[in-house]
Amino acid sequence: MSFKTRILFLSPFLLYLLIILIGNKGVHGSSIVDLVLILLTQTLVIAFVEEMVFRGFILNLLLAKSYKVTVLLSSFLFAFTHSLNMLSGQSVANTIFQILFAFVIGLVLALLIVNGQSIGVTIVFHGLNNFLQFTSPVEANDSLLINYTLLLFLSGYALYLWNRKSTLSVSHHQVSG
Repeated sequence: MSFKTRILFLSPFLLYLLIILIGNKGVHGSSIVDLVLILLTQTLVIAFVEEMVFRGFILNLLLAKSYKVTVLLSSFLFAFTHSLNMLSGQSVANTIFQILFAFVIGLVLALLIVNGQSIGVTIVFHGLNNFLQFTSPVEANDSLLINYTLLLFLSGYALYLWNRKSTLSVSHHQVSG
């Protein structure tokens, strides 16, 4: 994939992150050092581990079956792990929304891998997403319009990637057949 194609392919992520940044009114931290530590923790620890488990191990383990079943199952498992946030006192309504959001993000990230993107791309996006959510000065309940807009946006991107993979599969079979 050429650099230009890759940029166009990943530009929805850049727009998504920009919407979060604007919708959340920037980032908030007590110092630059704190922000850097949060970014490194969110990217090099949390996002790295979650991506290696869900998009690395689970996706590759199940991919021999059907990419559609694999993408749905790995996304469901990723979303299910976010139900544990209720244990930290998060409300049921916020947890249900976070599970739905995690499922859609899981779909997009898994579909990126299935469409030939590097797991490094998913790790960086996942880390930046977590960082922007974690450092937001805006409470989640105060940005419902932004959250629903992002969910709709990601759902559209997932649908595009799903259809693109189907098209690639059909084209590949037609070429080899």
